Amino acid sequence: MKFTSKSALLSLLAYMALTFFLIYITDHYILTINFYESSGDLVSAIPDQEQKVYESLQQWIYISSAVYLVIKFCLISLTLYTGLYLFDRPVAFSKIFQVTVLAEFIFFIPAIFKIFWFHFMLPNGTLIDWHKFYFLSALSLFNNVAADWSYALQTLNIFEVGYWFLLAYGIFKTSNLTYDQSLKIVICSYVPTLLIWVASVTFFTLLMFSGTA
Repeated sequence: MKFTSKSALLSLLAYMALTFFLIYITDHYILTINFYESSGDLVSAIPDQEQKVYESLQQWIYISSAVYLVIKFCLISLTLYTGLYLFDRPVAFSKIFQVTVLAEFIFFIPAIFKIFWFHFMLPNGTLIDWHKFYFLSALSLFNNVAADWSYALQTLNIFEVGYWFLLAYGIFKTSNLTYDQSLKIVICSYVPTLLIWVASVTFFTLLMFSGTA
């Protein structure tokens, strides 16, 4: 597959389309109004307005997800682009962007598994169960986790590690670097940025949920 600006855009559109499809499936079969009510979390405090509020929220979910994904891909691509530049092996930003998007497809595996699990294996699960579940992550090894540690343990998963290797492979295919050199760039640029991000989220979570830490 050639790495071009057009193919990068097509990869992004394909990723968003699949993301929106999974959001649709989740909203209609898992995170329904009844799911929230059975979890003790009302969609709306106004009687008989639950459905209207719920539908309004769904529209914002698609918009916010699209904005989040574009920002996320741009920041990760910029991080890798900077890493390659510092190693004196510059690669076109559009190529790095496509590598980033294609590597992200690995995260659809735990997302699909989560939908399958709650629909077939845990149909009576709660919202807390939903937030704490992440397939093959460190979070799944603990029953009770303080709120400030949840995100860090969720991020520590086998798919995240696989993502590093996919990024390295993509860089390897779009540059003159060897695979080992590509992996080194990922480890020296993306991984530290990820750690800073996780630490920041953990810090702000600790401030917001200090009572549960």
